[in-house]
Amino acid sequence: MKINVNEILYAVSNGLDAVESELLGHIAIGHSKRLAVLSIIAAKGAGLSAKDLIDIAAFSILHDNALTEVNQEEHQYRKYNGGKGYSETDFNIRRCIIGENNAKLIPFRTNCRDVIMLHHENADGSGPFGRSASNTPIKAQIIHLADCIDHQFDLNDVSKLNYLNIITYVKSNTDTLFSKEVANAFVKSFKHKHLNALSFGNIDTTIRKATKSFNDEYSITEILNLATLFAKIIDYKSFYSCVHSLGVAQKAIHMADYYKYPTEKGVRFYLAGALHDVGKLMIKNEILQKPSRLTDAEYEQMRNHAFYTHEILSKLKGFDDIVLWASHHHEKLNGTGYPFGLDASQLSSEERLMTCCDIYQALTEARPYKDGFTHAKAMEIMRDMVIKGEIDMDIVNDMNYEMTLNRKVDRSSPTSILYSSEDVIVKTDATNHVIN
Repeated sequence: MKINVNEILYAVSNGLDAVESELLGHIAIGHSKRLAVLSIIAAKGAGLSAKDLIDIAAFSILHDNALTEVNQEEHQYRKYNGGKGYSETDFNIRRCIIGENNAKLIPFRTNCRDVIMLHHENADGSGPFGRSASNTPIKAQIIHLADCIDHQFDLNDVSKLNYLNIITYVKSNTDTLFSKEVANAFVKSFKHKHLNALSFGNIDTTIRKATKSFNDEYSITEILNLATLFAKIIDYKSFYSCVHSLGVAQKAIHMADYYKYPTEKGVRFYLAGALHDVGKLMIKNEILQKPSRLTDAEYEQMRNHAFYTHEILSKLKGFDDIVLWASHHHEKLNGTGYPFGLDASQLSSEERLMTCCDIYQALTEARPYKDGFTHAKAMEIMRDMVIKGEIDMDIVNDMNYEMTLNRKVDRSSPTSILYSSEDVIVKTDATNHVIN
């Protein structure tokens, strides 16, 4: 199946930025893309290859992919330590370790080992792992430099003074924060004109021009692993739904197999299921994790997640079907759904199926206000929704048949692979490529 991995990463980057802004503060939307462009500039100055540039852009988007997961881990830690959380150093170490492990799910082109792990290391060895520049991969060093610049400066300020201040900052921190190799590469390549390219209105065009665009052929395993990573990031946003997206993805590919959809279509269903709640990355934790009933105003904000999903995924090229399946999962056949109020005449069987998978998963998983319902109870509720004209009767009946049988899934069939967050297995070669 041909996909452009970087395009998917660029699309979800605003959601990742929103998480970083909420959990760490003072991060502006566009942060990850600016890191990508700054890193590419430095990497070109250092003489890295075209494939390295594509990978360093991907790593820049994913540099803090583990924030949601570590936030939930720390929440559990507080329970058993009298409300005391991680130290800043421990928090940084955990997000780097988990982020590095997550990155193994991405099919990179080059050797990217330890890039996420060590992207907070300082050249003088004063970072969280105590690794000096001589023991830190150059890609990690470059992303660290880019991250420091975006934290220190407003890159929407295109003035000559701001440009000179950035150059001065990099030079003055050489041998402490940044190695001579990386600092010199950046100073050599970074020009005043690049500030305009980094501004909010130009960053999307800039990042696509900065590297070659490839629709590469990936194996089913590689794409399912990629989708699973996105599901993990999204699900860990709230400890009340920490398996939801993965569960929807599993049920979507299961039902695609039941309907005998082609293998590639089943994989696209898994990807749509994994991404259907990506808009929740834009919703504040105080709403997502509120244990009591939401106010009307809070509920309206929560409903916005489906619109945000559409906004995020609509930037994907060549994924029009996935955009519809993922972002219409709260639409109803009688027109009472959201965010667009579509009705039966506007909703395909695939969109209806995704809605039913989402509802079934939500009903059968535990939430703070309820235990997970049994299959029988879930079916009772969904049949009531059929009577109200909200969801598709045939799909509900088919799901009842499939879930009641609880049939043994043939794992030799690619569209029947059901993963859990614990049993995703990746195989990598020496350069951290994911292989079959």
